[in-house]
Amino acid sequence: MNILVIEDEPAKRELIEQAIEDLRPNATISSGRSVQQAVKHLRDGEFDLIVLDIALPSHESKPGGAQPMSQPTGGVEVLLELSYEARPDKVIIVTQYPDIEFDKQLYPLSKARQALSKRLAVNIIDVIYFKVRDPAWREQLRKALP
Repeated sequence: MNILVIEDEPAKRELIEQAIEDLRPNATISSGRSVQQAVKHLRDGEFDLIVLDIALPSHESKPGGAQPMSQPTGGVEVLLELSYEARPDKVIIVTQYPDIEFDKQLYPLSKARQALSKRLAVNIIDVIYFKVRDPAWREQLRKALP
């Protein structure tokens, strides 16, 4: 199983990758921290699964430069790219926000999958609310993993 994890927060990315390694020990995991890196990975090949944060910076910081800020809808840019390319990759969104903003509307996580899937040609299989001290996200990930 070839998995791409796109998450800009190192601690959260490590927890997600560790959970995937525990649940799918034979998986190959690639990772990125920005919209730019996600698009580069997508151009390099297809994935069985993409685990995507919604709040992502557009690009990486340059040496000596300021750290780019996460955009609340940076991950939506990745979904738009997947939709534009009509890619079959399965997507699990993992976010620390209770809502996802799309097309100037806020969708609660319970309705985000349906709303995004209805308007984008993307194979979103789940939307997970990530709280570091609550193991519910990990159980939801376990159930969602193909």
